[in-house]
Amino acid sequence: MINIRKLIGLLTITGTLGVVSITSSNPVLAKQNPKTTAVKKATTQPANQNALAKGNVPKLWSQGYQGQGMVVAVIDSGVQNNQEFQLSSNTAAKISKSQAQKFIAQRGYGKYISPKIPFAYDYVNNNNDDSSADSVSGFHGLMVAGVAAANGVARRNKAKFVQGVAPEAQILNLKVYGGFSDESPNDVARAIYDAVDLGADVINMSLGIGVGNESLDDQEQAAVKYATDHGVFVAVAGSNYGHAGSITTDYNEQSNSTITTYEPANSGTISDPAISPFATTVGDENTKQGDKSEMDSFSAWGPTPDFKLKPDVSAPGQQIAVLDQNNHFTTNTGTSFASPYIAGSAALLMQKFKKYQPTLTGAKLVKAVKVALMNAAQPMANDKFKGELISPRLQGAGQVNVNNAANLKASATDPSGNQGSISLKTVGQTTKFNVALTNQISEPLTYHINTTNGPFTESRKTNNHNVGPVHDTAIPGATLQSANDTVTVDPGKTQLVPFTLDLGSQANLNSVAEGYLTFENADSNQNLTVPYFGYYGDPTDEQVVDKPANQADSIFNGGYLMDTQDMPLGLSDRTSLASWLNTLKDPDELRDDMPEKIQSDKVAFSPNGDGHSDAISPYVFTTQNLQNVTAEITDASGKVIRTVDNETNTQKSIEEGGSGYIDDLTLSPSMRLNPKALNWNGMTYDQSTGKMAVVPDGQYHYVLQTTNFNNGAKQQQQYSLPVKVDTVAPKITKATYRDGRLAVNYSDVGVGFTSISTLAVQIGHQSAGVSLNNSGQSNTGSLVYKLSASKQHALKQAKGKLKMTLADVAGNQTKCSIKVSPKTYNHVQTSSTPGSKLVWTLKTDDLESTMSHDKYAVTTRFSPTKGITFKGLKDNDFTLINAASKVYDPQTHQLAIAGKVANPKSRLTILRSPNQNAKINQVKISKTGSFKFEMPINPTTQQGIGYILKVPKKHQWTTAKGTLVVITDTTAPTLNLSMPDNVSETSQNHYQLTTSNDQFTISGTVNDNVDGYRLLINGNNLFHEQNNAGWVNHQDLGANPNPHGPHQFTQTFNLNQGTNIFQVSAVDETGNQITKTITVTRE
Repeated sequence: MINIRKLIGLLTITGTLGVVSITSSNPVLAKQNPKTTAVKKATTQPANQNALAKGNVPKLWSQGYQGQGMVVAVIDSGVQNNQEFQLSSNTAAKISKSQAQKFIAQRGYGKYISPKIPFAYDYVNNNNDDSSADSVSGFHGLMVAGVAAANGVARRNKAKFVQGVAPEAQILNLKVYGGFSDESPNDVARAIYDAVDLGADVINMSLGIGVGNESLDDQEQAAVKYATDHGVFVAVAGSNYGHAGSITTDYNEQSNSTITTYEPANSGTISDPAISPFATTVGDENTKQGDKSEMDSFSAWGPTPDFKLKPDVSAPGQQIAVLDQNNHFTTNTGTSFASPYIAGSAALLMQKFKKYQPTLTGAKLVKAVKVALMNAAQPMANDKFKGELISPRLQGAGQVNVNNAANLKASATDPSGNQGSISLKTVGQTTKFNVALTNQISEPLTYHINTTNGPFTESRKTNNHNVGPVHDTAIPGATLQSANDTVTVDPGKTQLVPFTLDLGSQANLNSVAEGYLTFENADSNQNLTVPYFGYYGDPTDEQVVDKPANQADSIFNGGYLMDTQDMPLGLSDRTSLASWLNTLKDPDELRDDMPEKIQSDKVAFSPNGDGHSDAISPYVFTTQNLQNVTAEITDASGKVIRTVDNETNTQKSIEEGGSGYIDDLTLSPSMRLNPKALNWNGMTYDQSTGKMAVVPDGQYHYVLQTTNFNNGAKQQQQYSLPVKVDTVAPKITKATYRDGRLAVNYSDVGVGFTSISTLAVQIGHQSAGVSLNNSGQSNTGSLVYKLSASKQHALKQAKGKLKMTLADVAGNQTKCSIKVSPKTYNHVQTSSTPGSKLVWTLKTDDLESTMSHDKYAVTTRFSPTKGITFKGLKDNDFTLINAASKVYDPQTHQLAIAGKVANPKSRLTILRSPNQNAKINQVKISKTGSFKFEMPINPTTQQGIGYILKVPKKHQWTTAKGTLVVITDTTAPTLNLSMPDNVSETSQNHYQLTTSNDQFTISGTVNDNVDGYRLLINGNNLFHEQNNAGWVNHQDLGANPNPHGPHQFTQTFNLNQGTNIFQVSAVDETGNQITKTITVTRE
């Protein structure tokens, strides 16, 4: 059973979040660790020799290709200028110092570090002087850069050194982490464009967010395509999420692996931007060879949400020797280190291809490198299931062979997409496809066609708790056949080779069908591997929103409604539940089991503004990424009375980073700017008054309408959770005290109580929770509370005053007090008849440690810096700024940064200029510690503003760094309505007309300069433009970043007799809004 508490999913288990690595040992200086420094003399082999040898890298080095004249951009957490980062010959550098400085002058930012690192910049804080790896951002980027292009040499005083795959390549240090829990897509995109413009040949990104959807509107994926179109190879780590079905339960502690708790239709966990078809997505294998070669269990699985095959290829990344801070060494594990291995490999291939195929440029060059790396790869066997191969959804084409890739004479691709794999998406019993085989040399090439490695499907070896590893097994009776056993391709020609996939009669419906086909040459080094994948059946058959916890076969133990304080509804009132749970000695297991005890007929809330259960939100989990999720409220008859929210591109529920916590729907990256969007406040629109009003008490349903990315019979699904609105408080109809016994009668006209419900009794400073003696079947009852001697003494101390609070399960409360005369509470004779059960003696409403649903885990960056506060700006977080903002002037484009430091003697630097020590960045602090500072910010942008706070302490200075992330958009959406001829405008954006018709149609268009805006009519969210393009158009700075055209809409409404008021609004993500009101009088 899954713990229902929530936490941000991490792509890492290192100190820096969002990056895809798992630290496996502490950083140590080589000479300080006797286990790693037994060799007294300098070795002639690098510490990562086993990784290099597995990918057959040294053999290509021996041919003269070590990355000379190539540039690898490392977009990561920063690179420390380690002594391993040097060029053997500075004259071989592609980017000279003068070229780098010219770019820096043109851009107005950046710093030249060395011939090896000609450009460095901190995109998080826009700082020239803080691009190096440090303890805040972590040393992940340093390790990654070393795998790609370190150039260590044997030294007399140093027993170990590291060499990257392309040791002679230059490195661009593009820092996009500064302590935040995830990278900013805007920073990543900006770094990609800069890398291209600087002249990078390869980009590596060992980072990613969530489980992405393929979209060229996505700002990171658009940047990846820009890079590949300009001839820049992009390697991206897949993620460390393992199989999507691998989540923590009471019976599975090996999450994010191949050990699964359930079998989803789509096993994919590829992050964004690795999901891009233009990126080369990398899986993580170990450094061992032969039958000991294997994939890391946590390496990301494909396919993509729309069932395309990913990852593309695998490389060594497990227990790999890497650089660490201050010329230390360590070992590390993760797709983070497999990706730069492929980046370095691509640099070597590009170096050779540019020499021998100079006409191969742009996207064609990138495709040639990617396909070569995939074609030359070798599928790995499953070491845990002998005789089986590892799924291509885990290893892609297989383990990389860099030398073979650089020397291939032919290529094999999917003719429809020019990929080195075949994505069949959904298939029937028989499916035909072609492979394009291209001869790249001047003599014929002949291949034997091997189709015996497949078709496979996914199987699970489970225990009694339905937990176990997934592995590929042959589909009985299934075949992949070609018309001929061999094929000969003439020089310089491309031949289509047809194949027929026949799954036979024994394949299970709604399962994967996959494998590898190989074109085998007489020279085995020229063999070409092509993985293929399809889904046999309908991927929409799967119920995409998991069943409620109180139903059998619930996977995630969610599927319920919560109040605004994250308490599951349908259990009891908050005080009764929290106070009871906090009395238990070992409550964890019971707390986790609580959602199973939810009573659907007791799920209720009270939107009456009293601060108790005034709104609700769903806590649900999904097994697939979804194109659209619409939240509706229906009444008892099924009529839709409110459309609460409309979300696009939501993410499936996965466990991130082995945390034990699962991402629910609201933790989708697409929802981070508005995590409360799914909340319903119990209101609906009153067309006669033009105002929102609380709905009448009664039965309702919270309904999620979902749309799958894939076509199928159940592409649209509906998920419904019952909920009652109850705004009437219960009553204490009688309360008497006699002989040390408090007797209470109570009643309720609404949803009532449950067996957990208690009467809270307050006597002075002491409290007690007394069972209502109610099974939940009756709305009336009575209890008798027998006061203990200590409580009787407390009653005396309280001068006979006894307070009671009674709450129903909807959160409505009633309070009652009685005054006991001194004659009654002095010398009390207590009856021997037992009273009602005393449930708790410490009153609390705290459920944080038991039912925490921290929606802001993904949006709260990191803790505010101690010793400083800002006015109107969120510290180490993002602030949304619209035209009405008090901290920004839309006319002058000046941002006011004001605040106060605790110590007026502090020194504060705010980076208006990227040169940290520039005079313009130094902030004047008053004697009281207050400060005011202004800096220009574009009216539509996202920008990190770094600051450095130095505080004197005991004759020393302590330094803290922070970031203010501002998202500015001062332009309201445009809203154009098509009005009837008889309409009149009474005032700006207010219209009226009279009609005898019984219906009225509202139509028009809506648009905005930034995507993510919403259209609302009468408070109903009818449209939400997807929100992944960002606030900056990086390809055309200054132009609107919204890639979408206007949205057209038409809605028809029934008219009541008399006055009908319609409100049409468009609101963007920063809160700019335009509203047009139409008053229609029906005669």
